[in-house]
Amino acid sequence: MRRRPRRQPPYVPPRTSARLYVRLLPRHVAMLRFLLEAEDNLALPTVVDRFAAVVRLTYAPDAAGRVEGFVRDLAAVCPEAAVCLRPADFGVANRSPLV
Repeated sequence: MRRRPRRQPPYVPPRTSARLYVRLLPRHVAMLRFLLEAEDNLALPTVVDRFAAVVRLTYAPDAAGRVEGFVRDLAAVCPEAAVCLRPADFGVANRSPLV
């Protein structure tokens, strides 16, 4: 009996996630969640500051273009929605030095 070779994963998953911070009105946070779920869970929203309604979107780096487009489309629906922070990639800086 011959063994089949093991299937390779469809893609190599990224080691880290990308983040984007969006500010909008508090009453639109639920709508943001609903729209992200409608886009096949494009990003994971987390409310960072509930009074200022700052939401962190965590997503795969491969989906960066789709997330940027989503935020642009969201700004058409909610004019006050704006990106307030794009963290830089600190992949090398956060590594502990070799001893």
